[in-house]
Amino acid sequence: MDNRHYNLKNLLTGYIAASILLIIVVSGIIVAKKYGDSVFATRKSLQTAKQNVFGMKEAIGDIDKTIAEAKMIMPDIFDKKTAEELIYIRIDELKSRFRDAEVSITNIEYKGNEIGMPVGIKANKMKDYTAFVNNIGWLQSLKFPFFSISSIAVFQSQDKTAVSYEIKGALRTLKDSKSYKD
Repeated sequence: MDNRHYNLKNLLTGYIAASILLIIVVSGIIVAKKYGDSVFATRKSLQTAKQNVFGMKEAIGDIDKTIAEAKMIMPDIFDKKTAEELIYIRIDELKSRFRDAEVSITNIEYKGNEIGMPVGIKANKMKDYTAFVNNIGWLQSLKFPFFSISSIAVFQSQDKTAVSYEIKGALRTLKDSKSYKD
């Protein structure tokens, strides 16, 4: 029985060793499969990134082009003065352009990335209709700060000898990093 017991013990040890070896091999196969899948996914992501590089370079070129065009539109003074200073300079230009009119302003308004100042231009007696029309065209052509016209009213006096007008709008520009209110 001792010999049988010894054979059974050896057989059991062999089965345990074979089972451990089988578990190690199966675990190794599972780890290798997961590693292979991970390498495949990483390789696929790398290929996608390489393909997107060309699209990103094109998008960067478009952004640079847009920035260059925007800088061409902006006056040189935009970099040297604050947005508020630019609005006040434009108010002075309005007053000198509309000499026979009363130019009224209110407080500067800050909305998001924009700065605005409501403006009213009122004249009781229009002297030259052509100059009036040209001034309206000038208002519409302003850039940074630009003039947003909300209404234009032209009135005739009761005795029909004089024509008056009123222009309501706002000077608007972009807030810059030097602006007083954030």
